[in-house]
Amino acid sequence: AGGVGHHQRRKGARFSGPTEAFNRTLPFQAGKELRINNAYGNIIVRGWEEERLAVTAEETWNESAGAGAGRYREGTVIPRIEIETGDSGVTITARPRDEALAGDRVVHLFVQVPHHVLLKSVTGGQGRLSLSDLYGEARLRLENGDVRIENYSGSLDVELGRGEIQAELTDLRSEDIVRLVLSDGPITISLDPAFGGRLEATAGSGTLVCGFPVEPPAESARASGKIGTGEGALIFVTARSGDVRVRK
Repeated sequence: AGGVGHHQRRKGARFSGPTEAFNRTLPFQAGKELRINNAYGNIIVRGWEEERLAVTAEETWNESAGAGAGRYREGTVIPRIEIETGDSGVTITARPRDEALAGDRVVHLFVQVPHHVLLKSVTGGQGRLSLSDLYGEARLRLENGDVRIENYSGSLDVELGRGEIQAELTDLRSEDIVRLVLSDGPITISLDPAFGGRLEATAGSGTLVCGFPVEPPAESARASGKIGTGEGALIFVTARSGDVRVRK
């Protein structure tokens, strides 16, 4: 996948938040640390040109909770969002307004941050975890759902229980290490056509399809070797029960 470099980023789509939502903006320098914890719904993080951190969150009724939760259906409300600031960066924690009803409510969190950010920890429960237009480093953990990464450059560590991982990585450097691990589901990783580095990929009970020549050649479910010069980033991809696709 062709991409843009560290200093030339695509602009993300605008976000239109609900009427009943948490909204806060605060100063945030590029290159600072950010930690996010939301066990109750989606986490979306997008890069932008501003040296500010913007947080929007909404809480809605959990449609999958069943008819028994009907008496708690209040529509969209403002969730509890805790933002802790320190010298190194910011920590964001999202919770339902009433944690006694946590199983019946979902909290969706949207964060805009400078393109260069150190995502030391992004932790979710069930839902979608999405990053776009960022570079630096990122450590992502999600129990169940989908991980979507677009136009990202830098070291990356992702662990997902069940679902799907799709990662578009651009402008990787020799010092970058990428690790994608999924217990149940497929992984697709897209790299620059000119990528040269080392690939360690395993599709435990599935098939590995690699769009790059690997030396030594890839097997049907495993690859361990170099792509191109072999001098660039190191990439580990493991789908314990699912397919792995590595494409340009």
